[in-house]
Amino acid sequence: MTGFRGRALSIGITLAIASAFAAGCDDPADSLGGRHNQGGRGASSGGSGDPNDPNNDPNGANVPPEEVAFRALEADLLNVCGRTCHDTGKYTPPAPMFLAGPDVYKSVKGHPGIINRDVYASAFLTKGQHAGPAVNYDGEFEKKVVAWLEAEALAIRAIPLPTTPPTTIKNGANDIDLTPAAVGGLTNVHLKFNASLVGSMLSLSDIELVAPAGQDVHILQPRFVRVLPTPKDDGTTDVPDPADSFSNSDQTVPGGTSTALAPGSVLFTHESWRPFDLAKDKLRIEVMKLEPGKVSVIAAAAQCKDVAGFVANVLPSMRGQAGGFGLNCAGGNCHGNAAIGNINLAGNDNNLICQQVIQKMNQGNIAQSLIVTKPTSANHGGGQVNNAAGWRALFMDNAAVFF
Repeated sequence: MTGFRGRALSIGITLAIASAFAAGCDDPADSLGGRHNQGGRGASSGGSGDPNDPNNDPNGANVPPEEVAFRALEADLLNVCGRTCHDTGKYTPPAPMFLAGPDVYKSVKGHPGIINRDVYASAFLTKGQHAGPAVNYDGEFEKKVVAWLEAEALAIRAIPLPTTPPTTIKNGANDIDLTPAAVGGLTNVHLKFNASLVGSMLSLSDIELVAPAGQDVHILQPRFVRVLPTPKDDGTTDVPDPADSFSNSDQTVPGGTSTALAPGSVLFTHESWRPFDLAKDKLRIEVMKLEPGKVSVIAAAAQCKDVAGFVANVLPSMRGQAGGFGLNCAGGNCHGNAAIGNINLAGNDNNLICQQVIQKMNQGNIAQSLIVTKPTSANHGGGQVNNAAGWRALFMDNAAVFF
């Protein structure tokens, strides 16, 4: 083919790519990440990358321009990022298959983090060099990728976002019902704020999202839109916030509470928003997502229940002073001075020591806790206890001092 494969790459770049793919691809923990796919038109049926395929005809009836841009890039992308890595996943360890067949375009559209409203938030551009090359290793290839991502971003932005109806804003306290912009049956969610004019500029402060009782609410990237009383020359009346001031907002608010919507306040300074007329102009609020959510609750760390019991019945055996286990865990450079494994058994803070031991215990299955299984294993670098059954019983019989 002509283009990317036909270009005479320098020997240095060629060898770098070859060695990168010889070394392997991404491992599962090194997969492309980022924000979820935020929309855009779906891939058309067909489209194999074959220039003779009618589905790849730029003038075809059902092929959107963003797919045309991808099909022009597809062969190069497979050549750089495929090679049993991101196309078939056959490399060990397997890499994320965002270029899987039979329709590569459908695969890449469905993979989170690649196609976004913000082109440069795409994982293709943020990934950098890994086991394979970064997209920017070759300038021409990078330009093709960016051109395709820009076409995808345009398609996403062409789709109307969920929105509230235009609302008149008054000086002082305001309360807007966001229910019309919500999905998933979410109702009675409100946005409250104070409005004022700073010169000719609209200022909103104390912006809070109010979640209904009993339902957590997730909101992603709300955007304020000024609605003009008189259409502009091109017939439009809507002026989105040019700064997209809340583009980083991604919050989940507990049900029945009011929570500040980051960044909490905004001053619309752009000339397209000046002068703002509270009597005539209106606002509407569109959102990327407004849906039922679930607030993550982080459980507090387990607290040692009976420190005195731990010191009397467990700690001496761990220090080799009792029990006849033939192992002093606090000795030498083990769990004493070196504090290997975040346990320092040689310290004087018995409460801290007990807390450190708890972190190595499984309350639901004490017999399989790391503090039990590690010293009974021949692979334990600090040696092996003489009595595995007794060591296990030491922690099981004294569970009450921990939990």
